[in-house]
Amino acid sequence: MKEKEILKVEHLQKNYRNQPVLRDVTFSLYRGHILGLIGKNGAGKTTLMKSVLGLNTGCDGRITFEGKPVRPGSGMLKKRTGSLVDVVFYEDMTARQNLNLLASLSGLSSGTRAKRIDELLDFVGLTSSAGKNVRTFSFGMKQRLALAQSLLTQPDLLILDEPFVGLDPVGIEDTKRLLLKLCRGQGTSIIFSSHQLSEVCDLADDIIILADGRIKISDTYRNLKNSGVSFIDLLR
Repeated sequence: MKEKEILKVEHLQKNYRNQPVLRDVTFSLYRGHILGLIGKNGAGKTTLMKSVLGLNTGCDGRITFEGKPVRPGSGMLKKRTGSLVDVVFYEDMTARQNLNLLASLSGLSSGTRAKRIDELLDFVGLTSSAGKNVRTFSFGMKQRLALAQSLLTQPDLLILDEPFVGLDPVGIEDTKRLLLKLCRGQGTSIIFSSHQLSEVCDLADDIIILADGRIKISDTYRNLKNSGVSFIDLLR
């Protein structure tokens, strides 16, 4: 059965102050696939994700979502996409209050809001901390809350910038389990960036290595693993 393409990026380019940050980036993401995005600092990973989310203006190229072209600020993409990129919390509000506010802004009806929030707090393991102010949370708890926020609208596409940073080993394993459950169980497509090769190898169906704003390598994890070349060597 032919896999369904959910996102296609073609010849994406982005400059900052006349300096190229993304250079002719082209790739596809398929439904129910996890794409691992790796590269050195400054390679363009965050800029790429922000551009796909429509948070960057002045990009050249073409982005299509389920075959339909999208533009910066596109309502269609916003409703169908969740993200963990530049997340901001109201620190003096509780976890539940933060989720409730975002849910209301996202257009979730009051009738379904409470049930959805309860489901997500349970999903990310924060039910017992739902009534605590976010300023009391550890970094790992904030990462879990950010993941819950990104899932409020039950997105078809999830874009996560360094979701494992700051997590302890248990938190990392729990987050990997949650992402795999979303992908395999619900068909969610995921793009995530990481500096940790172990997370990429454990999760990714497909891998893109960025270098100086260009795609250096784009292949399946299986093909790269079978090639016999170490990922460290590929990153050099």
